[in-house]
Amino acid sequence: MKKLPELRRPLSSQQKELMAKMITGISSPDVKTVSFRAENVLMMLPFAEESSFFALMEEDFRGMCKKSRSFADMRTDAADAAEKKLSLNSPVKLSDIYNILMKQSGISEEQRDSLMERECQLYLQYVIPRECGTVLFKKAADGNKKIIVTSTSVYPRETVKKALEKCGFGSCNIFILHSELNVPADAETAFLDIVMKKAKGKPSSVLHIGSDVRTDVEAPILKGARALLLQPAVPLMIKSGRFRGYVQAQHLYEYDSDSFFAFRGLMGLYCCYGFGWPQKKTTHSDFCSDPHMLGFLVLGGMSMAKDVSLTPAQENILKALEVCPEAAEGFEDFKEMRDAVFGDILASHGTKGCELPLIFLESFAYQGDREMLSQYLSEADMGKWAKNPKEPELAPVYAHKAKKNAVARLADKLFPPGTRVRTIADDILSKSKKI
Repeated sequence: MKKLPELRRPLSSQQKELMAKMITGISSPDVKTVSFRAENVLMMLPFAEESSFFALMEEDFRGMCKKSRSFADMRTDAADAAEKKLSLNSPVKLSDIYNILMKQSGISEEQRDSLMERECQLYLQYVIPRECGTVLFKKAADGNKKIIVTSTSVYPRETVKKALEKCGFGSCNIFILHSELNVPADAETAFLDIVMKKAKGKPSSVLHIGSDVRTDVEAPILKGARALLLQPAVPLMIKSGRFRGYVQAQHLYEYDSDSFFAFRGLMGLYCCYGFGWPQKKTTHSDFCSDPHMLGFLVLGGMSMAKDVSLTPAQENILKALEVCPEAAEGFEDFKEMRDAVFGDILASHGTKGCELPLIFLESFAYQGDREMLSQYLSEADMGKWAKNPKEPELAPVYAHKAKKNAVARLADKLFPPGTRVRTIADDILSKSKKI
């Protein structure tokens, strides 16, 4: 991965305010030690779904295993099985997951080790710093605070430390890997006792910054420390608007396929680009009322789309985006970020779905998002576009893939995904759940 570009998109007034509050907390003279959660706070992967990351190992796995199931499915199932089997005694390690994968797939020990090494290599290749985490870490370092980094990663210590160094966090004073604590996985706050001990001061002099309300905020406060919450980028992206739910409703059964790989890469970059900084939900907007976000997602998607027929309205919208300075800057950010993170890998996979952001913008965007382009469209074109926007069909979307129980697996056999009966049943169930 090349060095990440300096992005053109400015922070919103809301984001500046939230960052100022976090920096003030770190800068307090009473704070002597700042503890950071590595995952989601300091580092992140440019994938909105784990399945996209595992898809990069499919070719390696196909040469070892003749089973019809994908590596992504088997790797996910092995992780679930390891959690159920081993977590009562200690946190799950990558080796635990691959031991189960080896038994389930029939691969050899040598092949297991090769796949495990490959996953660690890919993690190091694609892990990137979270921009706001970099700012907060530097603030703590400049203030001569003792810096402790904790990690819940399944990866070995050496891999996580290399990731921290790659992302610019190698100068931390103390690194704590949860899987080395030899405590049950449900003892999720045990690391805080180690943090307090290593801090060598009053609990009130410790500030912990994490991404989980219960373990990273409530637990430290109950122990007398201070805490700040930095929400993970993926849930922020999912909750930011209706677009992700629209995609899930339209392409529920093919979204995880290789044909959608480039689109999933687009969504991963969009997640890092638009939601790496703290923010609150903007009312009546699917694109955070930011033309940079429109340019990044819509123009970025169309730059990868192939064999797409455009309506006159879509052509007008694209032209408006291209002449809108902020949207054009967002598109430049996309190109530079794509090249730095993925190189040409997205172009080597399927590009189906890359036109979906434009389709959604044309048919379903809130009025506030449409108004961002009003000065770049003729009065007649704007009048047609702004008239009677439709409400999209949405499906439930979660930050993590839902686990299938025995009944769900039986349903897959009786009514395979994509059949008419299954589609009707899933539609009824989707509408009965809260989105």
